[in-house]
Amino acid sequence: MANRKAALTPALIDNLKKDSLLDTLTPGLVIRMAARGRKVWKFYRRMPGTDSAIKQTLGRFPAFTIADARAWAAQLNEQIEAGIDPREAAREEMLRSTMTVAKAHGLYMEAVREGRGSRAKRRNKPRTIADKQGIYQRDIAPKLAKKIIYEVNENDLVKLVQAKGRVAKVRANRLAAELKVFFGWAASLRGTEIGLEQDPSRRLGDLRFPEDARTRKLSLEEIGWFLRAVALEERDFRRGLLLLLLTAARLSEVTQARSEEVVEGIWTIPAGRTKNSSAHRIALGPWGQRLMQSNHEWVFPAELVEGPRTQGWYEARDRVRARMSEIAGYAVEHFVPHDLRRTARSNTKRLKVDYETAEAMMNHLKKGLDRTYDQYELEDEKRAWFLLWENEILGLARKAGIAELLEAPAG
Repeated sequence: MANRKAALTPALIDNLKKDSLLDTLTPGLVIRMAARGRKVWKFYRRMPGTDSAIKQTLGRFPAFTIADARAWAAQLNEQIEAGIDPREAAREEMLRSTMTVAKAHGLYMEAVREGRGSRAKRRNKPRTIADKQGIYQRDIAPKLAKKIIYEVNENDLVKLVQAKGRVAKVRANRLAAELKVFFGWAASLRGTEIGLEQDPSRRLGDLRFPEDARTRKLSLEEIGWFLRAVALEERDFRRGLLLLLLTAARLSEVTQARSEEVVEGIWTIPAGRTKNSSAHRIALGPWGQRLMQSNHEWVFPAELVEGPRTQGWYEARDRVRARMSEIAGYAVEHFVPHDLRRTARSNTKRLKVDYETAEAMMNHLKKGLDRTYDQYELEDEKRAWFLLWENEILGLARKAGIAELLEAPAG
């Protein structure tokens, strides 16, 4: 510790041979004689009202001049007099200087998995978590991963969304929504570990691109072409695509189905795998039961890894559509797996199925007071519909002469 005090000058420091000098003009600033004749700038001061001593080192003289040292010590004194511990401030600054978007997003995903990622404070479904991670890896990370999150501005995010909007409007809207959630979390009390002072995403909603409502469904003639085309697929893809049509289930619900979910002909999709977090029971007809049979934990096990077969379904759809076009003699309109669900729902009225049963078959929840007071679950009515729809598709398969190839029960 310093044992002499003086208003420091270059001459005084040059003449310093041992011990240290305390600058009388700057509280806490010390020039100390170290080993091998080196003279080092130090700072010693106690935090007011505590026993905690602040000890900091700047560097050697004359690499740091007296003016440099006084400016440095003045900043430390300002923090101390404001009740801020310079050591904590330095640690925070170091964290801020290394808080990239990638690091912040990792903390955000931890919060998402634990249910701290939104105001709802509930755990997200695996599908939602995967969607968030997919948007980050595909659309955010390539441009922003290495950037310090505090340096990201509105223009950076606008460029991301607009670039996506030029090629995929729906995905651009999802990207904007996810950016708002991520940066909103980082700027909220839920994201205090990031402590973002300004949310650069707050106006991204103004960029929303118009989306055309999807109305694609397959006609009965197209369903016949579909059955002929899907018969040529390998067994798992054939089974899965047929089940999408027969059960009106979503792609993820079918492809991630476990064998244990099927009990006595009833396939129960657990709440954790449905879009509305409500378990959905599907009474399988004889054909559906046969298609769901598996000797594995998963109805559709992956080939090379442990788990469900989640890859290759869109490629299978592309092959089926190409074959349908060959059968039709012209290019069949594009469709996605979800359009098979819409196809089933669109045939309910033609088959004289009432509205409530049709909605229950889709696992659409009742609305308003009906949701609170009407707890009748329409299981018998749903069972009748699924059997009626299966028989309708079975009739088309038999007419095309491919029922056996599709593992349909003999009639």
